[in-house]
Amino acid sequence: NSWYGRVAGVGFALLGWIAAVDSPVAGPAAYGTRFVRADQALPGSAAGPASSGAVTPADAGRYREQLAAVELEAGPYADALAEPLAGLARGHRQAGDYERALATYRRALHIVRVNDGLYSERQIPLLREMLITYRESGDLESLDERYEYFFRVYGMGRPPYTPLRLRAALEYLRWQREALLLDLPGNRDRRILDLIALNGSLLESVMADTAAPFSWKRGLALSQVANLYLLQDQFEPGIEETSLLRGRELVDPIPLVESLDNQRLDNALRSAYIKGRLLLEELRSLEPESEAAERAALTLALADWHHWNGSRQRAAQVYGEVVDALRQAGEESLLEAWLGEPVELPDNGAFLIPSSSNGPNEQVRARFDVSEMGRVRAIEIEALTGEAIAELGSFRRKLAATLFRPRWSTGEATAVRGLQRDYRLLD
Repeated sequence: NSWYGRVAGVGFALLGWIAAVDSPVAGPAAYGTRFVRADQALPGSAAGPASSGAVTPADAGRYREQLAAVELEAGPYADALAEPLAGLARGHRQAGDYERALATYRRALHIVRVNDGLYSERQIPLLREMLITYRESGDLESLDERYEYFFRVYGMGRPPYTPLRLRAALEYLRWQREALLLDLPGNRDRRILDLIALNGSLLESVMADTAAPFSWKRGLALSQVANLYLLQDQFEPGIEETSLLRGRELVDPIPLVESLDNQRLDNALRSAYIKGRLLLEELRSLEPESEAAERAALTLALADWHHWNGSRQRAAQVYGEVVDALRQAGEESLLEAWLGEPVELPDNGAFLIPSSSNGPNEQVRARFDVSEMGRVRAIEIEALTGEAIAELGSFRRKLAATLFRPRWSTGEATAVRGLQRDYRLLD
């Protein structure tokens, strides 16, 4: 009877019926997968900035002198070697010599492990700089592997929880979503299922901890909602519900593990809408009423979730609650910022990945209407950069499939005509 168990344990037959009633025949295209607004900053590397300050040639020379002196005095595994090695590796990274940088970071990590143990937290600054190095070098498969070790060092999401461990867990969950969007090698079905299970387990543990701050619960719950957006957009049912046993399976059976994964994925897809709804409703009920803006933000996320899943009547009701709450709290500026003009959905950054993953971007300008249902009409587009001309047809189709949050600041959904926005095209 745990908190998350109550959310996750609703009968799948009922979930399938509700999803079938509320979901549109074809889902909308997710905003952020192929283009973003030109005025919207893409997130930076989830690993965060490395050590500040450039490593000059003089600095590198001093690091080498320190290494030689320490090795001569204390040997090749001396604890004091780790710091100059890290500085030297940073210099290689800043110079773009990623191979030498990684080799030097690995040596520094090995020395820390020899002296402090395999899961010493003193490795963390080195691990973070290695994550940046893999990302900058474009070696995303190695980055994926290193994130697994990074997560182990931070306790693999197990208690006792601390702010540092929770931030690391959320960072690891964000990376798993990015890996899915980048289509890295591996079993995609297994990755999304494991991601949802891990996020759910973390959320259940934190919800059961009466001393855990609400910010932890909100962060993990919103992370799970982002996972569910990804699940709905990136995956499709793999089992034919009209026939539980096809004739060919008698002579060519599906392997048991694959069959179980298919069933898990189908169940996750059928339950995604109501599970996301229950998560957001429960989270909103836990937000103190005194925090009007934060509570309204969760209500807006719930309204967007209904709208994305085709439950227009429920979405309209909840958007109205956002308008009423912000007006009563005197938050007119927030009301205009959130609901004063149409917004591309999802609006939670679930499909945005760091700019270094996308390379150079071409730009286009679009003029279009957005109906009171959030649908795009009357599109006119022009290229703002030379090579974007070849992408105009593809961009038009993607923009037409994008669902918007309608303008709601007046208290009811209203169409907006002649909206003009510049977009960056993503690879």
